[in-house]
Amino acid sequence: TLQVGDVVPVSTGSATVLTTSNTVVNTIDYRNTGIILRVSPRINANGNVRLEVEQEISNVSPQTAASLTPTVSERRVKSSISIANGQTVLLAGLISEQQNGARNGIPVLDEIQGLGDAFSHQDKKGTRTELIIFIRPQIIRDGSDAHHVAEELRSKLRGNVGASTDDLVVHTTR
Repeated sequence: TLQVGDVVPVSTGSATVLTTSNTVVNTIDYRNTGIILRVSPRINANGNVRLEVEQEISNVSPQTAASLTPTVSERRVKSSISIANGQTVLLAGLISEQQNGARNGIPVLDEIQGLGDAFSHQDKKGTRTELIIFIRPQIIRDGSDAHHVAEELRSKLRGNVGASTDDLVVHTTR
């Protein structure tokens, strides 16, 4: 699992303790938000890799003053893919578009009916976000496979400005 985002407290329940002050006790759980990627790989008998992939984009929506519990908007895609060892697959599909606008103008003059538009302007901004993920599974059977994959990764990272690959370690378990 890979998560880039925040952990948000969410109220899951409340109870009133019957005393002279009638205290309210809230139950709080924490929810991961942001970009979350879960991948479960399985190696088939024929050497192909089956990937169970779950992509999620979630964020806290602006809340109203009346509610103490945040509303989490969520988009989620689940897919199952079978690909050959070393083959790259592109996963896309989580697209969002947002339109924001504000009216700015000269105070009082922008409120005059019929003339207000001459003393104000409308700002409109739009953003479009698309999550695209590339996955390339590599079956690592022994230490030499691990070394080869690590060297390949080092050489690719060296091309990126400021990327240090001296401390890159590949951990293998048997």
